[in-house]
Amino acid sequence: MWFKSSDELITLLLALLCMIDILGNHNHQRYKGLFFVVGVMLFYVLYSLVFVHYNTAKAIMYDFFIQLKPFIAFYVAYSMGVRFDASQKRFLKRLSIVLSVIMFVIIAAGFGEVAFFHVAYFGIISTILFLIYYYCTCQNQTRKDRIIMLLMLAVGLFSTRAKFYGFFVVAIYILFMYKPGILSRVKLKQWLMMVVVFCAVLYVAWGKINYYFISSGFFSGAEDMDDSFARAVLYVRSPQVFIDHPFLGSGLASYATFSSGIVSYSQLYKEYGIDEVWGLLEDDCPFVSDTYFPELVQFGLVGIILFFYFWIWVYRKIKPSVIDSYAISLYKGGILIVLFLAIESIAGSVFLQGSGIVAMILLGFIVRDISVIKERHALAEKQAKTERQIEV
Repeated sequence: MWFKSSDELITLLLALLCMIDILGNHNHQRYKGLFFVVGVMLFYVLYSLVFVHYNTAKAIMYDFFIQLKPFIAFYVAYSMGVRFDASQKRFLKRLSIVLSVIMFVIIAAGFGEVAFFHVAYFGIISTILFLIYYYCTCQNQTRKDRIIMLLMLAVGLFSTRAKFYGFFVVAIYILFMYKPGILSRVKLKQWLMMVVVFCAVLYVAWGKINYYFISSGFFSGAEDMDDSFARAVLYVRSPQVFIDHPFLGSGLASYATFSSGIVSYSQLYKEYGIDEVWGLLEDDCPFVSDTYFPELVQFGLVGIILFFYFWIWVYRKIKPSVIDSYAISLYKGGILIVLFLAIESIAGSVFLQGSGIVAMILLGFIVRDISVIKERHALAEKQAKTERQIEV
């Protein structure tokens, strides 16, 4: 609220660290994934400037950087191989607890919205503090740690947001009950538990699911209908935009992004009559970037396929291939981060904001740590195989 460019500054510092690592240590091979993403985005810049003309060059370049932020955060954290020692993790754990207590006191005193701008951030910040604490306890997580994390996460219940309630239910299940491979050996009792968890998530999130995907906000009668109606319209119109621009999309800064409304107003909104919707008006569009998924139509089928391929790649990286408690704990942390970003992206754009940047940094750490564990196990198996061959 008081320093709105914090996520941009963090991203620039990470990019600078990347450049220093490449130039100083000649580690350019580690950043192949980041180079590929930058290359794809530069292609979309060219496409947006030359072949579609929905916005200005300034807005397109601004959107280029915004869309890159989470991927820079992830790939730098993953590629640099940063490791925290026990004292650093202990400091981060204590800091997370202190910040969580401070936030609870501020909210309880009635100054939550003054300090954090909007009640939705109660849940977002609580989740980030919870994820930081979780990451720092992955190697040796106790029941006491899980209780502390649950209390930290519970502060977010003050947000009164359905999406946070849904994540809270899922987090409890993953923390206390979920184990990798549970579906392959699931029993009736466990199936019933998963059904209960799914129904609980569906129940607490039904209002938003109905609003965005069934009634489209036209018949909800919600008190905040004006605020949410703009987001519902962006969902309703996105299939039409996709049909009209199926292969490469409508281009950067054209739809459902900060750059498409605040930096410079996209002409696409006028083409589809969106410029007449309250909250999406030209020079008055505070809700133009309040949801993430609709903006994927900017990239068309090619971009959507690449986007989901990235998440499939991440899942394959975090999925433990060895029986290792540390790897399993990291895997569960990675799943929590992916679910948090997915849920928030339905009715928010956290993925592109400061909280999303921190989550992507943590995800980069987790993917790297699991990769190291897999490499060590593979090396140990290779050495054991060699020894057996020598004995024979």
